[in-house]
Amino acid sequence: MPDIDIELEVEAEVEKRFSILVCIDGSEESYSGLRYAVRMGSDNSANLTLLYVRPVDQGLSSGGLQMRVARENMLKWGVELPGTKALKKGRDMLVEMGFMADDWKEQVVHTDITGDPLGDNTTVYMNDEGASISLKLLVSPSVDRGILDECEIGGYDITIISMTETAEAKEHAGYISPSTTYMVATQHRGTVLVARELEEDHGHFMCVDFSEKAIQAAVKDARIAARCHCPVHLYSVASSEDELEKARDVVAKAKAAIEAEGLSIAGESVEIGDPVESIVGKGRKFSLIVLADTSVKGLRRFFTTSVAYEVLQKAANSVMIVR
Repeated sequence: MPDIDIELEVEAEVEKRFSILVCIDGSEESYSGLRYAVRMGSDNSANLTLLYVRPVDQGLSSGGLQMRVARENMLKWGVELPGTKALKKGRDMLVEMGFMADDWKEQVVHTDITGDPLGDNTTVYMNDEGASISLKLLVSPSVDRGILDECEIGGYDITIISMTETAEAKEHAGYISPSTTYMVATQHRGTVLVARELEEDHGHFMCVDFSEKAIQAAVKDARIAARCHCPVHLYSVASSEDELEKARDVVAKAKAAIEAEGLSIAGESVEIGDPVESIVGKGRKFSLIVLADTSVKGLRRFFTTSVAYEVLQKAANSVMIVR
């Protein structure tokens, strides 16, 4: 019985852990997202998954390659398959940053995929405290479909995906194009952080409108920011003088809700202006512009007409959509 109790306690601890999905394509911007994920999961308080999605086959059709060996030694194999180099770099970064140690237990899981000789491969590392890091090399008809499928199956607390168009990034088989990033940010029902020129230590610019969802999102962002010791600045925009008092009221409500959680904010401000232009302009100096997805639940098409989507398109820095 004691052994069973211990196992149940470990399982419960794993279930409670914050979970982060980082989409990797080999670009420098995707590794910036990984570094931010490490801050969120400080002291191994979060389970981390690095995901590389590649299109089916890519001409691998065996060619003498020892696929069984590849599956069992995905990151140690001498031949560089699409995605292995990018995931290995991510794993090495985690070791260098002290987020992972070389003595973590390792398990490799393989799933056959029709029409692809390599299939899906996952390497899972776990320490004695139950923290886990998963490196997933998945195959899919398209990169966006593969990422969205993993988001849905994994139930992550946050997904981090890069936004980049450099020539170097486009050379990777699993390149995450801007259209893929927009697709994930639009279609995924969970929180998405779009990493674009992501710089640490500049705080979260949490924008609240007049909806209850925005206040709930502010609390959720404050929890996330607390994980990485990032200051939160609350901001609201009134379209006219008549709305100014309403904007002040929603900021006060968001602040009160955050403080009720035992958390705090670093600052607050309210202005009159165009919501999108004001948010993009004022939010540029922060690490993240944070907004709630206030579109109707289940009707994802309405998100593309929202302020959050316009900010996502126009902002020069990183944007997090909270759901």
